[in-house]
Amino acid sequence: MKKTVLILFTVVFAITSCNKDDDPVDNTTVPTLTTLDITNITPTSATSGGDITATGGADITAKGVCWSTSPEPTTLDFATDQGNNPSNYTSNITGLTASTTYYVRAYATNSKGTGYGNELEFVAENIFPGEKVTVAGGTFQMGSTTGDTDEAPIHSVTLSDFSISKYEITNAQYATFMNDIGANIDGSFSGVAYLDMDNVDVQISHTSGSFIAEAGKENNPVIEVSWFGAKAYAEHYGGRLPTEAEWEFAAKGGTSSSDYTYSGSNTIDDVAWYTTNSGGATHPVGTKSANELGLHDMSGNVWEWTNDWYGANYYSSSPSNDPQGPATGTGRVGRGGGWNDFASSSRVSGRSNGNPTSTDNGLGFRPVFKKKAG
Repeated sequence: MKKTVLILFTVVFAITSCNKDDDPVDNTTVPTLTTLDITNITPTSATSGGDITATGGADITAKGVCWSTSPEPTTLDFATDQGNNPSNYTSNITGLTASTTYYVRAYATNSKGTGYGNELEFVAENIFPGEKVTVAGGTFQMGSTTGDTDEAPIHSVTLSDFSISKYEITNAQYATFMNDIGANIDGSFSGVAYLDMDNVDVQISHTSGSFIAEAGKENNPVIEVSWFGAKAYAEHYGGRLPTEAEWEFAAKGGTSSSDYTYSGSNTIDDVAWYTTNSGGATHPVGTKSANELGLHDMSGNVWEWTNDWYGANYYSSSPSNDPQGPATGTGRVGRGGGWNDFASSSRVSGRSNGNPTSTDNGLGFRPVFKKKAG
C-alpha cells in the first residue's frame, strides 16, 4: 500500500514539474500613454485624448479619457470610450459645470489591466480663440495737435496692464461664435442685431444650419458687425471691447512706442491696408508688418469698435487714470481706419463716431482682457 502511494506521488510530481518548465513567461504589462493637451474649453465641454506609446504586449480593448473634480480620475468616474484601435485618439469631454476645476487622464485597457496617462487640470470656462498680446500699463500722451479738432487737446493718460487680441477678429472666428450661441439665421440674437446677414458685403453665410465664412475670406477681418455684436463676442470669450485710451496706447506701441504716425511705422504702406493699396477689399489679418508690441492691422484693414461713447470734447475733461469715455452718448468710438479710407484715417490718434446698431463693410473689432477700471 505504501509503495503504491509513493509511485503515484512520483508520477504526479514529474508531470507537474514538466508543465512548469514548459509554461511561457507572461511579459504582458498595462499600456503606457500620454494625455493630450486640453483644448476647445467652454463652460460645459473640452477636448483631450491620448498618445499610446506602448500597448503592453496585448491588444487594446478600450481607450479614452476619464475626468473628475478630484485628482487621479479613473474609468469609474466620467469617461469616454474610443474603441479598441491602438492608434492615438481625441475625445470630447462633455457635461461639465461652468467655473469648475477638472482633472483629466487618458486611459487604455488590455488583458493585463488599465494604464493611465499623466494628469492634466483645467477650469471649465470660455477661452479666447486667438493670440493675445500683453500690454504693460504706463503713461502716455493721448491725442494730437495736427489732426482733427476732436483729437485735442493732448493730455496725459495712465493705464493699468491689459492684454489685447494680436489680430482683428476674423470671419471664421465670428462664424464659430455665432454657431456657439445659436444665433438666428438673420444674424441676430435675443432680438439684437449682431451681423447684417442681408448686406451684400457680408462675408459669412448661413448654410445647412450653420454660419460659415466665405471661402477664401476665412482669415479676413469680420465686417458688417454691430457694436452690440462685437461686444457680445468679446464677453463670450471672457473679454470686453477696449476703451479708447487702451486702443490708442496699444496702437502706439505701449511703453515701447517710437511715436509713429501709424501703428508701427511712419510709412503707411508698411503697416496698413487703405484706399491706395487695398485693391478695394479687406485682406487677411497679419499680412502687414506689426507694431512695436507685435500687434497687426491697428492701422487700416478695418475700423475697430471701442467701448467708449463718442464725445467731441471729451479730451478736455478726460480723467488721467484709466479713462472710460463719456457716461452717455449716441455713438460709439471707432479707431484705426479701414481699407476704403485715406491715410489720414489710419493715424493712431484718428477717431470716428458710429451708431452702435450700424454696420459697415470696413468696420470690425478686437477684444481686450482686463476687468473694467473703477
